[in-house]
Amino acid sequence: MDERVVVIGAGPAGLAAAWAIRRAGLDPLVVERSGAVAASWRGRHDQLRLNTHRMFSHQPGVRIPRRCGPFPARDDYVAYLERYAAGMRIRFGAAVRRLDRADPGWALDLGGARISTGQVVVATGPDAEPVMPAWPGMAGFPGTLIHAGQFRSTAQMAGRDVLVVGPGNSGVDLLNHLVRADAGRLWLSARSGMNIAPQRLGGVPMHPVAVAGARLPRRAQDASLRAVQRLAFGDLARYGYPRSELGAFTRLAADGITVAVDNGFARALKAGRVAMKPAVESISGPTVRFTDGTACAPDVVICATGYRPSLGPLAGHLVALDEHGMPPFTGPSSSPSCPGLWFFGMDRSIYGNMHIHRRQARQLAQLIAR
Repeated sequence: MDERVVVIGAGPAGLAAAWAIRRAGLDPLVVERSGAVAASWRGRHDQLRLNTHRMFSHQPGVRIPRRCGPFPARDDYVAYLERYAAGMRIRFGAAVRRLDRADPGWALDLGGARISTGQVVVATGPDAEPVMPAWPGMAGFPGTLIHAGQFRSTAQMAGRDVLVVGPGNSGVDLLNHLVRADAGRLWLSARSGMNIAPQRLGGVPMHPVAVAGARLPRRAQDASLRAVQRLAFGDLARYGYPRSELGAFTRLAADGITVAVDNGFARALKAGRVAMKPAVESISGPTVRFTDGTACAPDVVICATGYRPSLGPLAGHLVALDEHGMPPFTGPSSSPSCPGLWFFGMDRSIYGNMHIHRRQARQLAQLIAR
């Protein structure tokens, strides 16, 4: 057997798992398909910041420096993860194509190379594969049509009319930046209702306040966030932003959709800088048509339509993935039918992914060390 433990993925979750496993007395090998840690973060737009507070977004064992501010910028966070990974055994440029059983452990197919291991932690993230819609006529759109994960800079949108599709966290985050840029007309298309929370209220960051109520019953958390929404924004439905029928925490538990975080979007919506539209029905040349019969002709369409974990080729033959591509067990949970196989960092939390992954990483490491 080549290794005792292999971690697949050198993003925040994979590095957290590797750190905790090292602390438990083992020395895992981390395999990463790209050439550096935090590849997903490096590829996002240059205005990106954490929308969870620095105090609750750090890796286990090492806090994010205060100089990075309450909501660290992309480059600061990447530099932090680079320092965090120093000393870990990481094999870059190693794309794992498939996992298979190899008595008494697991075999990793790297396409021309093979690694055998007693235990394997799949930490490739819930956002490995962008989900694109399939609108009639979209192939003939003459403008720019991209997924939100391909967006790089607000400077590229100067003077251009932009339609953002998807009122969730990614779509609202893009508009938080676009409303302060030199973009032309802005539209937001919403197929269904969504919960939205202010990043700050009265100048006070709301994330630490929300974490303080994490032990409350789910219904109480839903009611608390509804109250914060009303206080911060009033009734955004008056401006076309549809309200979710489910509270934020109930909806996260039901379908994995988290809350959108406002940092300028809501004010721009009320001022008419952003115009709401219903779901896209079709595209005809440069014209995007909506389900209410209206239309617009944007220069750019950005699809903030979510991601999937892309586990099918890797492990779909080993476990039954759900309709969202998620495995049946995650974090420090495992299956008796797959001893030594772990999926880590796939779940989401309104309180921030790393806030829950710190605790889960230590639990995972203890189970692996046994």
